[in-house]
Amino acid sequence: MGRMETAPALEELSYTMRRWIREVVVAALGAGALAGGYAALIERTRARLDRFTVTVDRPGLPPEGVTILHLSDFHFRSGGRVQARKIARLRRLLAGERFDLLVLTGDLIHDMAGFPVALSLIERLQPRLGGFSCPGNHDYSEYSVWGVFGHTWRESGEARRPELADLVGAARKLWDFGRKVLRNELVRLPVTFNDVPAMHRELVQRGIQPLVNQATRVQEPGLDLWVAGVDDLTEGQPDLEIALAAVPTGALLVLLAHNPDIWLDPRVERADLVLSGHTHGGQVKLPFVGVAHTQGTHLTRQRPAGWFQRGTTRMFVSRGLGESIPLRFGVPPQAALIRVISRERATDASG
Repeated sequence: MGRMETAPALEELSYTMRRWIREVVVAALGAGALAGGYAALIERTRARLDRFTVTVDRPGLPPEGVTILHLSDFHFRSGGRVQARKIARLRRLLAGERFDLLVLTGDLIHDMAGFPVALSLIERLQPRLGGFSCPGNHDYSEYSVWGVFGHTWRESGEARRPELADLVGAARKLWDFGRKVLRNELVRLPVTFNDVPAMHRELVQRGIQPLVNQATRVQEPGLDLWVAGVDDLTEGQPDLEIALAAVPTGALLVLLAHNPDIWLDPRVERADLVLSGHTHGGQVKLPFVGVAHTQGTHLTRQRPAGWFQRGTTRMFVSRGLGESIPLRFGVPPQAALIRVISRERATDASG
């Protein structure tokens, strides 16, 4: 009799477990869909304007210091509602803000169709003293998943059935791509290359001076500083020695570099402030893991953006405004207003 009663009990337990598993799966799928929708449609538009103050020990600053608007990694395309909402929010955040310098640290575009959008935003920004930029890897190249298979794979135009060797080669390249992503290594997927000199001419017409392995001096009564910029580390030909050649020893110096791996070069210690981007802050932040990917830089998944210091040199790595893939979760877009003041002035104010 006991055995006959046990069978219905086991059946009921099995049914309860199956129902519980179904409910958990449905809940997980629902939560994933909501998180995906938020990451794709909402957080990408929630740009923030963060304010920072940096103190330096060098002469060359007026009593009120100098304020820099740092923007990075627009990744603009031709259009889209999410991008339009993001730009509208950024304009509202910057309305009425006054800043002395505007610096753009690369990746203004995701593809060339987005360049007019970038120019439209830039020409609305009016720095008091001037604007400067350095190129990023996306300014040089348009990237696509087709780049996994090599630059010419998509463009070969060969109308033939793939052979086994083709499929094996493609599988190996996909495996290599996945391995690099997991190891947080550099991934390059270029498919077309942009006319960077033409882009720079358009920027100059809008008051932005591109700094590609060169430096320029900014002066007015009470202010004497240098702004230098290096070429992109991935797609360009960076040369920090040439970029700093004209800068006098001991001069107040702000260095622009799209890729924060410039920090690995000991010569950056000549700069008081290094401004970078490229990582997008990782775009997607996962519990216990950190961010998904840092674009192959030396920065870790736990610290892919923010402030870094070596000696008296500070580096700020922006989370940027755009995305390489259209997702942000736990890593909102960022613009930054950075006020640079003398340490002596800061001490007087605090006293």
